[in-house]
Amino acid sequence: MGHSIIGIMTLKIKHISFFISFIISQIVLYGTPVGNTTEIPDSLLTIYDLELSIPVHARPAASDQKEEGEIIIIEDDREMLQDVFSWQTYESISLMDTIEVNDSEITAVHDSIIHKRLEHLDAHSPMLLEFNPEVRRYINMYLGQRRSSVARMIGLSFYYYRFIDQILESYGVPLELKHLVVIESAFNPRARSRVGASGLWQFMLTSGRMYGLRIDSYVDERFDPVKSTHSAARLLRALYDMFGDWNLALAAYNYGSGNVRKAIARSGGERNFWKVRAYMPRETRNYVAAFIAANYVMNYYRHHGIVPEVPAVVHQTTDTIAVKQLVSFDMLAEKLDMPKEELQFLNPQFKLGAIPYSTAKNYSIILPTEKAINYVSIEENIYAEAREKEEALKKTLTYRIGAEEGPNGSIVYRVKSGDTLSRLAVRYGVSVRNIQKWNNLKSTNLRIGQRLTIYPRR
Repeated sequence: MGHSIIGIMTLKIKHISFFISFIISQIVLYGTPVGNTTEIPDSLLTIYDLELSIPVHARPAASDQKEEGEIIIIEDDREMLQDVFSWQTYESISLMDTIEVNDSEITAVHDSIIHKRLEHLDAHSPMLLEFNPEVRRYINMYLGQRRSSVARMIGLSFYYYRFIDQILESYGVPLELKHLVVIESAFNPRARSRVGASGLWQFMLTSGRMYGLRIDSYVDERFDPVKSTHSAARLLRALYDMFGDWNLALAAYNYGSGNVRKAIARSGGERNFWKVRAYMPRETRNYVAAFIAANYVMNYYRHHGIVPEVPAVVHQTTDTIAVKQLVSFDMLAEKLDMPKEELQFLNPQFKLGAIPYSTAKNYSIILPTEKAINYVSIEENIYAEAREKEEALKKTLTYRIGAEEGPNGSIVYRVKSGDTLSRLAVRYGVSVRNIQKWNNLKSTNLRIGQRLTIYPRR
C-alpha cells in the first residue's frame, strides 16, 4: 500500500510492504506518540514520518477514480459534489442525541492513547483541548457513524483550509478554530439549518449582514467561503476580546454572548469555560466536546485508517474572471465544457445558478485556470448568446427565487407562513395534484419549513 506525501498541487508516492505496514500499525495502536500534527502542513498536507504511519486498506477504486497512495482522487467528481450540495439542511452533529459505535477497532483504541494525542494538540494550542468521556463519544461517532463523511470532509478540507488558515491567522484567531467548519456545516458551503443559519460558518441573515455579508435575491455571501470566513474570524475575535478565553468565545459562537454572560454570572464570575460549562445547556457543552473531537479526528484520521476522498477540482489551480453580462451556470458549463457541479462548488454564493450583472456592482467567478483561459478567448461569444437568452433566463430565475435548485430541472421550495398548495401551483404553473405526487403528500396540509420538490412549467 502506498505511503503518500501530499503537496498542495502534487502527489509523491513511496511504496512500502504490507509487512512493514503491519508492524508500524501495532506500534501506533499500542501508544507510540505521533509527530507534530497541529498545523496544516503537518496534519493535512505533508503529514507523518514513515515510522509513525498506519497502513491503509483503501476500497477498490471505481473506473472513474484514481488511487494515489493514501488518498482517493475522484476524477469524475460530479456525483460527489452533488452529494455535498444535497445536504441542504445540515444539523450540527453536536445536537445528536444518540451516538452508537459498535466497531471494535474504534473502541479497542484505549482512552490513554486518545488522551496522549489530545495532550500533544493541547500543548501546541491556545485553546484547552481536554479529554473527557463526552469528547471520546464524539471521536467514536466521527470514526464510526460518520466515518464515510469524515473521509469526504478531509478531502474537501484540502481546498478550504488553504485560505481559511491564512484568514484566521490574519485576525489573530487560533488555527484550531478552522475545525468549527466540521461541526457547523461539514464543508457544505450551501448548508442551511432549520432556523435559517447558512453557509460554512452558519450565519443567520441578520448576523451575516451585521458582519458585512451581502444577501439579496441573486447572491448570498454567507455561501461565499472566503468572505464568510473573514466574517467568522472577525466575530470569533470579537468574542475572544469580550471574554478573554477562546473556549468561552467558542461557546458564545454557539450559545450567544448574552447567554454566556449569564452563565458566567451564575458561576460566580468564573472566566474559564470548564468552570462555567455546568451553567450552560447540554447543546453548548456538546458543541465544545464535538469541536475538540473534530480537532482530534482531522489530525489523526490516518491512524484510524481513514482514506481522504478528494474531488478532482480541488487539485486544479484557479483564476478569477470578471463577468460583464447576466449569464447562467448552465451556459458556462456548456461553453467551457466543464461540469456544472464544479462551477457551483467554486462559486456557491450565486444561489440561483446565474451570475448577475449591473453597472453598479461587478461580480467575478472562480474557474480552473485552463477554463479561465478558454473563457477569455470566447468571452464575446458568451456575452452575445447571453444577451439573446436574457429574457428567458430572467423568467427561469423568478421560479428559483425563494427556492433552491434541484436535480433534473426541479426546484426545492421551503414552505413559508401563508403558503398553500394552490398558491404554489399557480406560481409555478403546475397542478396541486402534481405537487402532491412529487412529494408523496396525502393531504393539502403544509407546515412551515417543509421542503417541496416542484418541476416548474418553463
